[in-house]
This record gives sequence, C-alpha cells and structure tokens, in this order.
Amino acid sequence: MLKEFNLNKKDYTYLIILAVFSIILTCNYIIFNTNFGIYCSDVYVYLLNALYYTGENIRSTSTIYLSPVICFLTSIFFFMGFVDKTAIYIVTGAFAIFGNIGFYILLKRKFNEILSFTGCIIYSSLTLYLTWLANGTLDIPAVSMIIWTVLFSVIAIKDNNKYYKYAIVFITLSVFTRYTVLLTFPALIVYYLYEKGFKIDSDDLKEIAKGILIALIIGAIIIVPLYLMGNGNFAAGGQITNGISGAQGSDVDPAFNPDVTYYVANFLNFISNSHTVLAGNPVLENPTPLSWAIIGILIIGMSLWIYDHRRKLERKDLIPVAFFLLAIISFTRISSIVTTIFVLAGIYFIGKDSENKTEYFMLAWIFSNIIFFSYYTIKVNRYLLPIFPAVVYFVLLSVDTINNHVKINKNAIPLILIALFVIQAFTFTLTFEETHEFNAVEEASTYIIDNNPDYKNMSIGVYSVRAYNWWLGENLLPIESYKTEKIDSSNATYYISDEPVHNLTNYTTVKIIDKIHIYEKKGLT
Repeated sequence: MLKEFNLNKKDYTYLIILAVFSIILTCNYIIFNTNFGIYCSDVYVYLLNALYYTGENIRSTSTIYLSPVICFLTSIFFFMGFVDKTAIYIVTGAFAIFGNIGFYILLKRKFNEILSFTGCIIYSSLTLYLTWLANGTLDIPAVSMIIWTVLFSVIAIKDNNKYYKYAIVFITLSVFTRYTVLLTFPALIVYYLYEKGFKIDSDDLKEIAKGILIALIIGAIIIVPLYLMGNGNFAAGGQITNGISGAQGSDVDPAFNPDVTYYVANFLNFISNSHTVLAGNPVLENPTPLSWAIIGILIIGMSLWIYDHRRKLERKDLIPVAFFLLAIISFTRISSIVTTIFVLAGIYFIGKDSENKTEYFMLAWIFSNIIFFSYYTIKVNRYLLPIFPAVVYFVLLSVDTINNHVKINKNAIPLILIALFVIQAFTFTLTFEETHEFNAVEEASTYIIDNNPDYKNMSIGVYSVRAYNWWLGENLLPIESYKTEKIDSSNATYYISDEPVHNLTNYTTVKIIDKIHIYEKKGLT
C-alpha cells in the first residue's frame, strides 16, 4: 500500500514532525475542552449513544443512528471503565491526527515536502478548525475521513485500481461518521469523469464491485444493530432524503439563519480571529492580519496562475457559462442539489480538456459543500469545515505560483506561514471569553449527586434533559422554566433551571452556579 503514496525519506521526517505537532496540539485542546466544559449540546447525544452501546439506554432510542463510528469507538472506553466526557474528546482528537497525516500524503501528490507540510500546519491551525478540535463534535473526524477517501480515490483513478476497495470502504465509514460527507461525493464523480470518461473500464468495474460488496457487508453490520436499537427506526434515511429534496431547517432552531451570505461574510474569521464568544454556538469575531495575508496570497497567487494558464475563448466555452448562469438563476429558488448539479456540470466542461484537472476537482469539492450549507437555513460555522482542505490546496498553489514569479527564497513564505500558524494554534484558546457557563451544568449535577447518594431513584426536574441525562441518568422530568405552576405541582425533589424562576411556592433556592439555579422541594429536610 505504501508504494502508491510515493513517499521518500524526507517525507517520513516531515510526517514524524507533523504527527508530533498534531499529538501535542490535540492533547492541549483535550485539556482545554475538559476544563472549559461541553459547549456543543450535540456532544451529550453522542455520549449517551456511546453509553447505549454498553447496554444502558438513556433516551437514546431515537438518536442512536447518529455517528455510529464515533459513538461506538467512544463506547470502547466506557467498556474499559472510563465513562467520562474525555473519552469522546480522545476519539475525535485521534481522528484529527489521522486526517493531518492523510492530508500531507494527499498534498504531496502535487507539492514538495515543505509546501505539503505548510498546508497541514495551516489547515490544523485555522481558528475554525481549532474551535471544534477534540471537543466531541463530528465535523473534524468527518473531514479526516473525506481526506482519506479522496486520497484513495485519486490513487485508484490515477495509479492503481485496487484502491477502489479502500476508497469505497472509507466512503462507507465516512457516511457513518457524519452523513453530510455525501456532499463531497459528487466532486469525486467529476474527477472520475475527468480521468476515465463516462465508461467504466472492466478492470475498474471488478475492483469497484468488490468495494461495493465489502461496503454492503459493513453497512449491514452497522445498520442492523442500529435498526434494532432504534426500535425499527433509522432516521438517517429521512435526513438524507430531506437534504436531496432541498428541505430547509426549522425556524425555531437556535441556529436558524436564512442569510445565504453567512459563510462568505464570516470567511476571514474562519482563518484567524482575535475574539471568540460562546453564544449558543461559538462565534468567531475580529479577523486578524493573518486572515488578510492569506486572502492576499490567494488573490495574488491565483491571479498569476490564471494569467499563466490563460487561453483564447472558444465557442465550447459557452456551455459552462450557460450552466453557471442556470446555477445563479436556480440558487435559493429551487433546490441546492439542482444548483450544485449546474455548477459541477460547468466545472466539468471547463476542466475536461484542461491539464489542470486537480485544480478543477478542488473547486468542485468547495462548491459541492458551500452551496448546500449556504442554502440550508440552519447555519453553524463548523458545517463549513469540509471545504478547507481544498481551500488550503489553493493557498499552497498560490504560494507556489508566487515563488515561480518572484525571485525570493522559495522557503521564505512557507516558513513564515508555519511560524505564524503554529503560534496561532497554541494561543487561540486565549481568544475565548471567560465563562463558567459550561462547567455549571456538571457542577450542578455534582451538587445533587454529592448530597443525595440515592439520586438515581429521585425525580429531578430540568429545563433541558439533553445535558442532564448524561450527568444524572434517566429519572428526569423535563419542564420549561417558564411553566411555574407545572414545576410547583410536580413531584420532583429538585428542579434545575438556567434562569431564575419566580413565584415558586413549593420550592426554595438551594444553590446558584453561574446561570444555573437549583431549587429543592420544601419540607424534604
């Protein structure tokens, strides 16, 4: 297998340095996230799913379909007795390291060692990446799986068709890591059409068939238990169908945002920012000069690259122009899938006779994701992470092009970028506003546990069960904080609220931790 990676002795040196950097960085963020607390409530769902794999089902029947790969791997720690939130930090952090290694190998197919190493440092030190590193969310693990899927796909298409098996297996595992990885699949189809055309070679077909067979077996091994654990439900199918049909998110979702320019408008902050605030989801604010420097490199480098590859326009160029116009007309009016098809068709016709097929594939990689997420009305910055390996590719292409036009040391720009992004990687946590909010949930739960050894047999009212199911178990009574009469008439021993609850007659305040208020039923002590 290693032969197709085309690595030399120098590459292994860089890979060792990259691995050490990635491990140290990941460990640093595991410690940070452990101390900071869980600031994405989805992580509680994954933790409870992992617990379900060990046999303990706490309201996980309807969510067990979510990321079986991450949840099952986390459950291994639980089986070994380490039932702690840090387990999922370790699992998602390990995927980040795995992705960095794969990204170097992928970049090395185009660039030299120093540029490939630079690309990995930039990618793993982007502030958007760091915000979600090793914190239990699925986005970085999903991107890592995409990277390896793309690597194996490119090798299969260009060098050795036996790699179709690995590519298809990784596509399968990627889907069960995070279902939205399917958005990158159309870009891979474009790349296949570039290199192979619309006809599948018989030799390729045999290897693809083998891969599909293995994938079906893996899929059955995963889906059958999930179907049984979900009592005959597998909601992932509905999610995928809704995505294809162009269904929008609910306007009651806290992340509802119909602004289609959201990701483009915040792009600078995703590269480097100086202020991070937790407002439901992390909000990255105040882009730094490093962001502008990267944009400057992209503008200068890609302008030079386009100039170097200029050619006279021909009548056949009207075809991609027509598809792009259709994409613009259809955007937000029909379906993101329709718009994506038009854009990818345009990219295909631009690149099919070009020597720069990899560049057009990377462009397809970006658009196949950003169109969908811009169109979708639930917007969270982490959703855009899948485009950044391709964005970094263009940054490196820009640096390489600038080096070919300007008489400077070819290592100067890469070394400066490495130094700046490494500094950013280890100082980014300083941009977070200080808050005790996300540890307060754990501390409130600990207060009840410490004062009530039989807490598992108590009825405890909570404003939201998602977090407290993990800390306190299943005997929870969900009651919104504004329903004062319902709280008062309940038989809950305690009621936990994220805001003061006024006019309670049967409960008294016993503990306030940050925004969390704990009320105890009167007459029990």
